[in-house]
Amino acid sequence: MMNSRLPIENADTVSLVCALLARFPELTSIRSLLGEGTLRLTFAVKQRLDRAAQALLAEAIDDHASGFHALSRGEYGTLRVDCESDRGMTFVHVTRDRQTFCKEELDLMAAFFAERFGEALVRTPVEPDRFEEDIAAADEAASYAVEALRDPTQSKSLVGFREESHVLVYFLKSRKKAKASTRR
Repeated sequence: MMNSRLPIENADTVSLVCALLARFPELTSIRSLLGEGTLRLTFAVKQRLDRAAQALLAEAIDDHASGFHALSRGEYGTLRVDCESDRGMTFVHVTRDRQTFCKEELDLMAAFFAERFGEALVRTPVEPDRFEEDIAAADEAASYAVEALRDPTQSKSLVGFREESHVLVYFLKSRKKAKASTRR
């Protein structure tokens, strides 16, 4: 009997995504969408943002990203901001192209959300006894994680997210690319 299972993805990628989520407690989830060539970063805010606030937030994120890339890297590709709100929460999804996204941009984005939303930004508690060496090692692992997510040889999309004190990473099954309608 032939084994029809797909090959197991590199365990290093899983470890690196876990390290990325551990390093950035502001991130609720990260999703790599190979078919689109994008990464989707999700931040959670403990307040409802109306449409006007969502539009202002999207504009501010775009301004920060474009300023960062103008100063350091030149042009950048996809940047899309989508929000899902209910009575007391808003999930902000920032979608970036994999090729021009970098760890330094993630540093900027995490700092932007922390400054803009303060205590309303959902963060995973960080251990108070973390040493500076641990932060430097976490930064290095986060850089490797972003590079792994940008790797064009990666064969599967994945999603990593927090559930209570655990980080979970799932590889997504590949589907035939369906033609999607454009939404504005």
